[in-house]
Amino acid sequence: MNSLSEALALIVEKIKKHRSLYEKNEMAVRDQIVNPILRNLGWNPENPEEVQPNVSTEEGVPDYTLINDGKKILFIEAKKLSVDIEQKEVIRQLAKYSFNEGTKYGLLTNGAVWVLIKSFEEGTTLTERIVWKTDLENEELPEVIRKITTVSKTNIEHIEVLVKKLQILDEIWQHLLKEPENMIKGLIPVVKSIATQDYPSYQFEDTEIEDLLRERVKEIISGPSEEETLSEALVEHISWSGDSPRKMKLKSEVFELHNSYEILVNTANWLIKNGKLKLSDCPVAIGRSKRNLINKEPKHKYGDFRAPKKLSNGLWIETHYSTAYCINYAKRLLEKFGVSPDILMIE
Repeated sequence: MNSLSEALALIVEKIKKHRSLYEKNEMAVRDQIVNPILRNLGWNPENPEEVQPNVSTEEGVPDYTLINDGKKILFIEAKKLSVDIEQKEVIRQLAKYSFNEGTKYGLLTNGAVWVLIKSFEEGTTLTERIVWKTDLENEELPEVIRKITTVSKTNIEHIEVLVKKLQILDEIWQHLLKEPENMIKGLIPVVKSIATQDYPSYQFEDTEIEDLLRERVKEIISGPSEEETLSEALVEHISWSGDSPRKMKLKSEVFELHNSYEILVNTANWLIKNGKLKLSDCPVAIGRSKRNLINKEPKHKYGDFRAPKKLSNGLWIETHYSTAYCINYAKRLLEKFGVSPDILMIE
C-alpha cells in the first residue's frame, strides 16, 4: 500500500508538471500514468497473460484487457487528460465492450480521473451505472486508494463484494451526515471514557462534551471556515485593502468589475475559453482544501456552495469570499492550470 501511495503522489506531480502533454497525447497518458498505476495494483503491462493492449472485440478495440487465469476480466479505456470521461458516448462504448464480452465492470480514465462502471444492470441508465469515481488531483489519497484497489490483481475476483462494501459505507456516512445527532450521541461515551482514564483529576459535564462534539461535527458537515481553508491551502499573504477593485486584466484582456466575486468568475471563464479548465477537471480544489472551488454541481464534498455562480461551460464556482480571498484564489487557480499568476492585474 505504501508503494501505491508513493506512486500516486508522484503521478499527481507529473500530471501537474506536464499537463499540456497529457491533454494532447493519449499514449503518454497510457505509458506514463496508466501503466505505472497498473503495476502498483499488481498487474504487469508487459505480461500478455495479465494485460493485453488493443485486443479486438465485436464492438471495437478497448485500450487494455486485464486477464486473470486466462479469462478476460476487465476492460480499460484510456483517454487524453482533456477528455471528459463522464460523457455518455465514452461510457457507452466501454459498456458495449464489457457487456458483449460478458465482463461485469469496465474502467475509464483520462489519467487524473478514474471511473468504474457496471456494464449492465436492469432498469438503470448509463450514469446510474457509475460505481465509483475518483480524482487523483482533488481527492484525499486514502479515498483514492480505497476505490482504485477494488481493481487490483489481488482484489479483482472479489470486486462485487468490495464495490458493495464501498456503497454500504458511503450510505452509512450519508445517513450520519443527515442525522448528526446520532453521531454526537455515539461519540459522547467515547470522549467521556478517554477523559476519565487520561485526565482523572478533571470532571467534565455531559453538556461540555456534547457542545464540543456538536461544534466539531458541524465543521465536518459544513467544511472549514474561510480562514481555515486559506491556511490549509497555503495561499499567499492577503494584501488587498481599501476600496473595491474596479478593473482586472488577464494578459491583454480587460474586465470591468462591479463585484469582487467577478475576479474569480472572469478568471475561471478565461481559463475555459483558453482550453485550460474543462468538465473533466472537476471537482477543482485549491491546495489541500477539502472544499471545492469549482464543480459540476454547486456542491462541496459535504454541503452546498454558499454563493454559487455559473460559468460559461455550465460549471459552478464558489464565490463566498472577501475581495482579498477572491484575488488570491484567482491567482492560485491560474497557477493550478499552468498559467503564471502574474498575468492577473487588479486595479
